[in-house]
Amino acid sequence: MQLTYILELLKPTKRKQNIFLNSIAEVVKNRQFIAEKLKAGENKLSSADFKEINLPSAVKNQNIREVKALYKLFLKSNSSKDNLAFKANQPICYNNQNYKIDHHIISIPLYSTKCQRFAFPVKQTERFEELHKYIKSGCKLGKASLFYKRGKWYFAVTIKIADKETTNSRVIGIDIGLRQLAVASIKNSQGKEINRQFHNGKQAGFIRKKYRSLRRKLGQAKRVKAIKNIDDKEQRWMTDLNHKISRQLINLAVQEQVGTVIMENLENIQNTAKSLNRADRNLHNWTFYQLQQFIEYKAQLAGIKVEYINPKYTSQSCCKCAKVKKANRKANLYSCECGNHIHSDLNASRNIANKYLEQQSA
Repeated sequence: MQLTYILELLKPTKRKQNIFLNSIAEVVKNRQFIAEKLKAGENKLSSADFKEINLPSAVKNQNIREVKALYKLFLKSNSSKDNLAFKANQPICYNNQNYKIDHHIISIPLYSTKCQRFAFPVKQTERFEELHKYIKSGCKLGKASLFYKRGKWYFAVTIKIADKETTNSRVIGIDIGLRQLAVASIKNSQGKEINRQFHNGKQAGFIRKKYRSLRRKLGQAKRVKAIKNIDDKEQRWMTDLNHKISRQLINLAVQEQVGTVIMENLENIQNTAKSLNRADRNLHNWTFYQLQQFIEYKAQLAGIKVEYINPKYTSQSCCKCAKVKKANRKANLYSCECGNHIHSDLNASRNIANKYLEQQSA
């Protein structure tokens, strides 16, 4: 399994920041030149083909690998554009042989008047300490990149870790939605529920309305940049919330010795938020998918399998008698003629777990 750790650098000196910015400008030129050569049919490229570019050979060679991969995707996309085009803020990429992490110091080759190694301290956060534990245990480092975002410099490091495996038979069905961002039902192999967990969506709804109102006012004032900042702020808030929810869900799964996480296939996610306007729907589609991704990678770290099931009728069928009736669900309540009166999202999460258990026993 591969993880990415994004480390924030302590603020570099003005001289080092200028070297960073000049290197990024050279990376943009280098990548564009590589794309032009690929378009012309030149596939055998090396750093020697770009002597006019002031970058270390290691960076040039990594650029070649990165652009070749992007160019293959570009050709497959059948894009109407003439060729690949690169934005001004490109990352400076390295393979695992060209950077070093020594305690809280990262050293990388950069080009100023001549190519030399530069050392940079990073902020010592919990994520940094977690990365160090993996390094000490012998995990292999992958490629890395230096990049600039919102006034700060970051170094993103990938690391390969061994997959864990569990043979536990318990499952956790997780329903993801709007009123309840996530509802989990943990069941044993006989289908008996042994625990549950709710994550209410009221606060997220309040934040969504708050930012929607701000965007409307800024839109009337034609403040495009401010709207972009608001969008970024909202996405950062939702990302942080998704991290917290996914962590609590997986902590519960570990506590209850769960072997498999079951969620709905997101192909049907566009129908989940039909009542919202387009901007809100796009935001929620993205956050739903992100939450599932966070749950998945945290589950894999804990050695828990992740499976996806067809979402058909999970919200309309009764988790007790399996009768399907759309009218049984009214907002937060699911009421069935069999006497089952239950929170509608808990009903869905139980159905998600039940579907998987039925498939396993079939």
